[in-house]
Amino acid sequence: MTAAPRPPRQLVLAVVLWWIVALFLLLQTGLMWAGRAELPQQVLESGLVAPEEATSRAERLLWTNTALAVLFAAAYFGFGALLFRQQHWARIALSVVALCHLVMVLGTGAVFSVQAVVLVIGVLAAVFLWQRASTDWLTGER
Repeated sequence: MTAAPRPPRQLVLAVVLWWIVALFLLLQTGLMWAGRAELPQQVLESGLVAPEEATSRAERLLWTNTALAVLFAAAYFGFGALLFRQQHWARIALSVVALCHLVMVLGTGAVFSVQAVVLVIGVLAAVFLWQRASTDWLTGER
């Protein structure tokens, strides 16, 4: 019985970079929870809500952000792991998730330094994910 060939370095780098994106999301969410006491004031300072709505809006924002971060992180971790099992469809699914994540971040206008770092890491991961060596290994041609 022969062992399956090892994944190429490009694919390993891509998956590790996607996992780093997932960790960034979870870390950012954890920091948001740690600073949740200041969140109502920050929401109020945005000038988009009345003072009596600031606390409830901040809580909804916190829970929504948490749900989305966990969902995206689970997708990045899960599809990344499936790539190591040569599940070629996981590459497409991962790309769709990343595109949705990108559209969501850019659509909200919440592009801060952390999101810019995540964006650069995601672009690098996508490049490695779609390189020839990764494609050949995922499709079994190598």
